[in-house]
Amino acid sequence: MQLSITLLALFAAAVSSAAVPRASSKCHTVHTGYLATFPGGMYYDLTSELQCLERTVNMSFTTTDNPSKWIAVGLNKKNQVTYGAGDPLFKVEYQACPKLPEQKPSIDDYEGRIIVSGSSNCLTVSNSGGSAPFFLEVKKCGDNVIPPISQRWEWGNDFGAVVFWRGNSGEEEIGYTIDDKSNPVTESGTHRIELGCDQSCASFGIKPKSKLN
Repeated sequence: MQLSITLLALFAAAVSSAAVPRASSKCHTVHTGYLATFPGGMYYDLTSELQCLERTVNMSFTTTDNPSKWIAVGLNKKNQVTYGAGDPLFKVEYQACPKLPEQKPSIDDYEGRIIVSGSSNCLTVSNSGGSAPFFLEVKKCGDNVIPPISQRWEWGNDFGAVVFWRGNSGEEEIGYTIDDKSNPVTESGTHRIELGCDQSCASFGIKPKSKLN
């Protein structure tokens, strides 16, 4: 009798275990919208930690007060990401990748990748092995569990939803380069938006169309 009870218990445990689905390790969508910049505000300055904090806090209030100032980037015929060129907008999905570090769903903080909505193409740093300025393109996604460095992005929530490239080390926060008026810097002749934080840079956002300028 004792043997029968033990076997029944083991069978019940096996059935119960099989009924509980395991969490997927694949990247999955947590946010959708348009990759956007915030000209004239909310910049990330590496010259002073205190200055960075002060400016980010101040600009976060500006973002809240004037949410329509977000301007989306475009995509040209070469699949390069541009700013101010009048190229078509493209919808994206931010995907959290559970196998990467920095996963904090309870505070909307993730590490993952950005795909073009409804496709298998990812937002990619085209010259990730080099040095700033970096440039963006849309390219076929790599691994959907551990994305390559060139396609690895952070979604942070320190002062509102912010998006940074993780850099060559996978541990950096690199945004788009800004000028002395906090406007995005682009490559002359191509309008490709430049990334790099050697001096000052700003975080991207992923915003619904209703929040775009």
